[in-house]
Amino acid sequence: MKNLIVLILFAIAAMAGESKKGELSPEKEAFLNARYEEFKKSCAQKDARACKRVILFYQKQAKKQNEKDIREAMQILLGACKDGKFDACAAAGEMHINNKDFIAAREILSPACDSGYQDACVQYGKILEADGAPGKDEKRAKKLYETACEKGSALGCEHLGLAIGSSAPQQAVGYMRKACEMDAWRCFRFGTMAMPYGAEETIKALVRSCHETDMLAGCIMLAKYHEKELREISGEAEVKRLYARLCELVPHGEHCQKAR
Repeated sequence: MKNLIVLILFAIAAMAGESKKGELSPEKEAFLNARYEEFKKSCAQKDARACKRVILFYQKQAKKQNEKDIREAMQILLGACKDGKFDACAAAGEMHINNKDFIAAREILSPACDSGYQDACVQYGKILEADGAPGKDEKRAKKLYETACEKGSALGCEHLGLAIGSSAPQQAVGYMRKACEMDAWRCFRFGTMAMPYGAEETIKALVRSCHETDMLAGCIMLAKYHEKELREISGEAEVKRLYARLCELVPHGEHCQKAR
């Protein structure tokens, strides 16, 4: 999995046309700033996913945004959580997990999980799997994922597949497939795990990730590593559609020419 992540990051950097020094072109900087402002506006409307994106955007981009924006995004998530928006609780808990603040994450996620919001239970399970977290219990984490999956959480099915992993690879892929069928946001990971089991499933999952979410990674994996298979399975029109989608997501890139 670590090698896969490195591969993806390399692909994203290559496709985005970043310089070796990590400097942003004026076009890319303008695009990223506009994207960031969109996330901030949606976050202000208590869109939990957008608030997460504000925080992650700050952490990942070479040009740091205002730390005040992170604090405001987190406060919006916490306020929405207090108002009973459990997706905000799950998002806030996930951000605390990313920062290794496991105690704060537990305090937020436990009530949401107890109230029946299964994605919060999945995030709680991630605490139980995390190195350095108090009370680490991988068996209990796996049980939380299993229950969440049974109760309709695509995130639960995905993490159950990841937890099973190489101990029962076909079973793991089965849960990842189920997660993708339930939610397009879960299709990227399934697409990467399904590669040894056939190109067609891989391509279909990555196509869904690319066109039904705004995740860049699925589109990049198709363009950088699976264009030939996409053309063989779905035809030239689908390849053009892929590059049109990439041009839409990253209009400063060279792939706009390939969409014509």
